[in-house]
Amino acid sequence: MTDLPIQIVDHHDNPIGGASKKEAWEKGLLHRIIRISIFNEDGQLLVQKRSTQKELFPGRLDNSAAGHVDVGETYEQAAYRELREELGLKDVSLTHIGDYYVEVQDDWRTMKRFTRAYTLTLHKPYPIFDLPVDEVASTEWMDVEDVKKIVIDSPDKVTDGLEQIAQRFL
Repeated sequence: MTDLPIQIVDHHDNPIGGASKKEAWEKGLLHRIIRISIFNEDGQLLVQKRSTQKELFPGRLDNSAAGHVDVGETYEQAAYRELREELGLKDVSLTHIGDYYVEVQDDWRTMKRFTRAYTLTLHKPYPIFDLPVDEVASTEWMDVEDVKKIVIDSPDKVTDGLEQIAQRFL
């Protein structure tokens, strides 16, 4: 995990500076985030359960990998960094599937985020994921319909990001 400031952007998603996540959330600054959906050859989605140590959405189901774009990074660079940090994945090829903007209020946090979504497919034999315990508690391959059902029936068990990706791309 990185402690670098995240990329702050204007209303057209142009970089204009940097701030800590906390400052961005407190002030409602526009920033960037990436979300990655990893599928297997059977069409199942890799879902991670966030560590209970995470400040935001602890213990909830989340995208395969996700994170903020650091100052000076492109969306793509951030996506590959998050794959390494959260799952230990290297030497994979991502496909950009879409972009969207969302504003989320969570307790004291105002999250105004430009989001870029990516996907990739893994084939057997699957890699052994290297999960940092302070970020990811576990991973699980799930049928997409089961993910959608959890998002609809139990939104308190998923992150806002998994909900957004399920609604837009699954």
